[in-house]
Amino acid sequence: MRPALLLTAALCTSSPALAADDWTSYSNPRFGYSAAVPPGFTLGKEADNGDGATFRSDDGRSELSLYGTMLETGEFAGEARKRLDADRAAGWTITYDKVTNGWASYSGARSADILYVRGIALCDGNAAYFHLRYPRDRLKTFNSVIGRLVKSLRPAAGCEQAPQQAPGAAQH
Repeated sequence: MRPALLLTAALCTSSPALAADDWTSYSNPRFGYSAAVPPGFTLGKEADNGDGATFRSDDGRSELSLYGTMLETGEFAGEARKRLDADRAAGWTITYDKVTNGWASYSGARSADILYVRGIALCDGNAAYFHLRYPRDRLKTFNSVIGRLVKSLRPAAGCEQAPQQAPGAAQH
């Protein structure tokens, strides 16, 4: 095998961002949302109450949580800011945040890890989120993963409250 071909094959099998054809889909009937799950992530646990699920990378260094929630006040932006503040209180240094009435994204770092969070408003006073935690040394690999996750987090058909097209991922 040629060295360049061997390198390409190795990158495609070791990098979730490059093995894009192996993405799977997760749907949550309780809250009415779906999202894509990157290759190399397997289901770790589904919530007993049907809110969502947690997926872990094959190497155990990254974790993706997908979940739905009822908005206590019915107002998405305020609740998204509360989640951002809770992550700050948990020790994450937030380096990017954007909160609107229909979607929110923020990212930050703590120790050797990066956190990226995306949320969207759903119908009936609900919201859906993903939290992706991954090692800082995998930042470039996860940039395209985040972009695809952001685009894939969607409300169920018939819910017009959330944005039809979520803007792409921003800085990390």
